[in-house]
Amino acid sequence: MKQDTRELILKESFKLFTEKRYEQVTVSDLERATKLTRGAIFYYMKNKEHLFVEVLDKYMLNRVAPQLSNGQMTLASYIDLFIDQLVKSKKQMSALGVKNMNFAFANITNQALYYYPEFAKLLKEKSDEERNNWVNILQQAVKSGEVVDTIDVEAIADLFQHVYTGFDTCGIMLDEGIALKETHRAFDSIYNLIKK
Repeated sequence: MKQDTRELILKESFKLFTEKRYEQVTVSDLERATKLTRGAIFYYMKNKEHLFVEVLDKYMLNRVAPQLSNGQMTLASYIDLFIDQLVKSKKQMSALGVKNMNFAFANITNQALYYYPEFAKLLKEKSDEERNNWVNILQQAVKSGEVVDTIDVEAIADLFQHVYTGFDTCGIMLDEGIALKETHRAFDSIYNLIKK
């Protein structure tokens, strides 16, 4: 029961923080959204700042990057896995009532840079982890002969990551968020240029 209440507070707070600026989210908003009293909310969370950090940790920093499977994955299957993970994220956000996850994440990230001093560093670590995954899968693809061995692995890893970042950013302006078919098509185009 306690875990359910805590999850409810985090979920409803996440939605509020994605829709409004940090300063605009009031305790009254939290009470209305959660249908809990102020005392109940702050039984689980020390204060609003603590709540905001918990929300960011759960919904932004604990998002899992697609994982490589012991050298057995091809670049083509990693691309599919990456897109599948985005599909799941969109569905999860939709289930939470967040229509455009890209807008939501951009809004909350902007606030986090002001109210969560370590957030930029932690987000950079997540970005570096994602880039390292691209580097590793590309190295495997070269080694297995899936792609040509003349590619600059680091540059292609950057290309995949920057193409995704571009679609992710453009998704802020689209009603439904990131255009997944177009993202997948762009990834496949890069793949087709480097495959053997």
